[in-house]
Amino acid sequence: MFRPRRGFCQNCARLILSAVLYGSWILGLFPFIFNSRKKQMSLSRWLRIYGLVLNFLLIFILMYISYEAKKTSKLDAFERNPLLEDINMLIGVMSVLIAIVVHLMNFLGSNQVLWILNELLCLEYRHFGGMNLRNCPKLNNFVIQKSVTITAAMVTLLAVHYGMPGNVTTLMMLLLMCLTQMGLNLNVMHCYLGVLFIYRYVWLINGQLWDLAHRLSEDSSTDFRSSRIRELLSLYRRLLELNGKLQSAFELQMSLIILSGLAGNIVVVFFLIVFEISMHKSSIFVALFLQSLLLNIWDFWLGIAVCDLTERTGRETSTILKLFCDLENLNEDLEKSINEFSWLCSHAKFRFQLYGLFSINYNMGFQMTITSFLYLLYLVQFDFMNL
Repeated sequence: MFRPRRGFCQNCARLILSAVLYGSWILGLFPFIFNSRKKQMSLSRWLRIYGLVLNFLLIFILMYISYEAKKTSKLDAFERNPLLEDINMLIGVMSVLIAIVVHLMNFLGSNQVLWILNELLCLEYRHFGGMNLRNCPKLNNFVIQKSVTITAAMVTLLAVHYGMPGNVTTLMMLLLMCLTQMGLNLNVMHCYLGVLFIYRYVWLINGQLWDLAHRLSEDSSTDFRSSRIRELLSLYRRLLELNGKLQSAFELQMSLIILSGLAGNIVVVFFLIVFEISMHKSSIFVALFLQSLLLNIWDFWLGIAVCDLTERTGRETSTILKLFCDLENLNEDLEKSINEFSWLCSHAKFRFQLYGLFSINYNMGFQMTITSFLYLLYLVQFDFMNL
């Protein structure tokens, strides 16, 4: 579906997209089969069952091994601060429940995701296929950055569990943790890529509109251009509908994963405070915790940046349409199409909201970051005597 031109970033992004596809198939997160003749996806009942059984089995085995491990060993930090142990256990239980809900929604929402995939494929092969020569650098950049954060987070997870003083982690437990975490990351990646492809199509439409406006300023023959603008208007409507479907399909999963990430950041900082201030253990382990915190923030900010980029690109469409208003000698049909396009852009926007309450943009990102530090401050004040 994505064919970049030759070049390091383009080839790297293409390799990452292939890895996401095959990794999702292996872990049972992508229960769809591609029909090369129809250029469409179809839902596989056996892949759905395989994915549900595999991921739930991984979660329950991990829970059992973790429960048995807690009986035999206890971290030094938990001995020093019992509140940290209670919070860590609460976050662990919450993470397990979130993983169960995410995989269950992935199973139940397969039909909705199938519609989104087929709509993307239809747009690519029937309408945007001739524009593939136009490379989209920001799409490549965000795909590569997302893969780097996921890979670095997995490496940090392994290093932290091996380097944590007093922690006894078996190889089987680490493997299950990595597979479970990778499954959640791939689910997030599906939504992330959906937003990126919507951005790419809107960006291509903006490029087409700008080219038409530029040519129209040099040539007043507008017969074929009015039909092209109506076609772009139809595609813009379909992208707005696709945007709404994508939000509906992933808003519960994304809300829970964002909540889990913010709670995890609070626990990581509290771990740092206990080890550095209370226990005076300055080591490479503390640096790994700091690295984990920075990676979580970077990954969280990437999702916000992608949604904000798509929203801003949608607003740019209105700006480009204003170029047509400055032109003279527009025929009635073309002027009507431009006005209809402008009306649509002013009344329907590419906004990404969670249940219509919280917009995913830079303002929300700053507010959630500040809220995380406030909760951490409350936690330190509550348990100040044990620090």
